[in-house]
Amino acid sequence: MWFSKKDLVKHESIIVDGLHGYVLPHAGTKHSGSIISHTLRYKPKKFFNKVIILYYPSQKKPNVNDKYYHEFFVPWKSIDFFIVEQWKLNHDIDILGINLQNLSINLSYFDLAETIIIVSADFSHFLQMNKAIELENKASHSLQHRRLIDTEYNRIIDDKISFEQLYRIIPEDLILQWIGRTRSEGEKGVGYLSFLIRERADPNKKLPDGFFVTAYDKKMTARECLGDWFTDKKWTQKIEDDLVKKVIHLGKTTSRLTGGMNKNVPIVNYTITYLYKDKGNFIRGWHGVKYHSFYLPDVFLENTYDNGKWIHFNDKEWPQQNNFNMEPTIKKLEQKSRILTKTNYDLYYSSVNHFNI
Repeated sequence: MWFSKKDLVKHESIIVDGLHGYVLPHAGTKHSGSIISHTLRYKPKKFFNKVIILYYPSQKKPNVNDKYYHEFFVPWKSIDFFIVEQWKLNHDIDILGINLQNLSINLSYFDLAETIIIVSADFSHFLQMNKAIELENKASHSLQHRRLIDTEYNRIIDDKISFEQLYRIIPEDLILQWIGRTRSEGEKGVGYLSFLIRERADPNKKLPDGFFVTAYDKKMTARECLGDWFTDKKWTQKIEDDLVKKVIHLGKTTSRLTGGMNKNVPIVNYTITYLYKDKGNFIRGWHGVKYHSFYLPDVFLENTYDNGKWIHFNDKEWPQQNNFNMEPTIKKLEQKSRILTKTNYDLYYSSVNHFNI
């Protein structure tokens, strides 16, 4: 069975302004239901009357009821479930699948202002977990920076063609924000990553409580990451520009995050993550955590399981548990800050911008 609504969870919705779509997995909901539910908790603020699903079949013939490809069927049934049963939208919405094996299809006819776009995509297949995670981390940043060149890490994207088509039809002011990550059971499982398709963050519209700049080299390795907080001052473009220059310079000359290695590899991109203090429960991929020191949302996606345990290189399988335990992260932050004083941790939700150098 490819789809069962029993596999989906109706989390409390988070309304996101400037949200235009998603990257969702297409594995059966027995495996993907948790990450689909996590991703579709983010509800578009805009009115929409059409959903377009971009998919590239991995087989020659439909494999769901001899009529549909699962790459279309799973995202279709999932978004329909949330539209009807969670978001309670009461107007007609057309859901259209576009099979990208037919490259002659004209995608320019629809009105983006009233359309939600879904890219159907899975990631690594049947690799040892430590190798899969390494490649997926690089692929996620490569996708966000629109660097779809032929590399080992981009070859694990199922399917890269879907993202190439996506970037042909959406404007430059729409970006991907990595929001979810999990993996199927077994030593050689399948990786599932999810993203929001949203408008670039504009700190002028809403002043952030803090921000971080992360510089990446052409191999999608993070080389430097620094931040600034606005507890006794306000964000300005000059503060941001100065930190960007500093991070790029240090990434080239010091490369702290690689221990000084690979300084010969050019830095080509950077990401700015804007942070806004939040209340409520921690949501992995959405929140950063401040406890003496700070971890960005991406840190949790790259380094933790759904249950809050930190990934170890020698781990073999992804735990099939979804309740996040903050204690391992608190211990990591204590080690990072070298402060053992107990206090409450603070949550910051995030929006991002990606840039080429």
